[in-house]
Amino acid sequence: MRLQSIEISVADVARASRFYADVLDFPPVVRMGDTAATFFLGDVHGGMVMLVRSATPITGSGPAIVFGADGGMEAAKARLEARGVRFTNTEHSPLGLTAYFNDTEGNRLAIFDGSRAARFREQARAPLAELQGRLGEAEACTWAALDGLSERQARHVPGDGAWTIIDHIGHVVDSLDSCGQLVNELAAGLQPARDRLWRKEYPSPSLALAREELGRAFTGAHAWMKELPPVETSTAMLPHGVFGPLNHREWVTFMLFHIAMHAGQVKEIRAAPGFPGS
Repeated sequence: MRLQSIEISVADVARASRFYADVLDFPPVVRMGDTAATFFLGDVHGGMVMLVRSATPITGSGPAIVFGADGGMEAAKARLEARGVRFTNTEHSPLGLTAYFNDTEGNRLAIFDGSRAARFREQARAPLAELQGRLGEAEACTWAALDGLSERQARHVPGDGAWTIIDHIGHVVDSLDSCGQLVNELAAGLQPARDRLWRKEYPSPSLALAREELGRAFTGAHAWMKELPPVETSTAMLPHGVFGPLNHREWVTFMLFHIAMHAGQVKEIRAAPGFPGS
């Protein structure tokens, strides 16, 4: 499914139109008096933003739109601040950096620093032996995060809707297995299914079985990585929801980052207040 349009409520169409045209550099499509205005949505082919006058107060929830921070976060923020934008807050996450601001109507917008994708592409140029070594490091980091864990601790729920450590283990297993499949398909010049989804829950009968599955998945990953072409020979890509189109080697470097991220989250769970002592 391709994005067609996003509708944003505004109190003053003329004022909002000036902001989206002059500050955000959106190319205008059509202005319908004081009731609505339409702009092309950046580099989204055919995508549009429609500003619609509304008597309902703007809630400021959202963000309504998240833009890529072209040239990096600092450069993107500097360009917007020079045009009068004032950023409200910045959030760090394992996926990157997001900075929030409001338009003239109080709608919450944001820019996202996707420079990590460039890092994936740079790391993907490394020799295959180096990537194999990094898989070994990610595996060691994961096992270290799980060292000494009890069944009770593995099933501790750190918060409403939060994953247990058992869930994190299951997700790493799912990631290793699924990435192995799509990486091999991309390396062979095939196009993996775009609707591939990770599971949301990872029930396991026991911590021992979860650890056994984790060992199997890491062993499998070492095996399929050894069989990858020593140089990039395929142009096939599969888009990642955050980092955009990635080839088979870039998916490998993303997987390594992803595993390390979950190992770090397991450490955070174990260090947080309320975590069981045994």
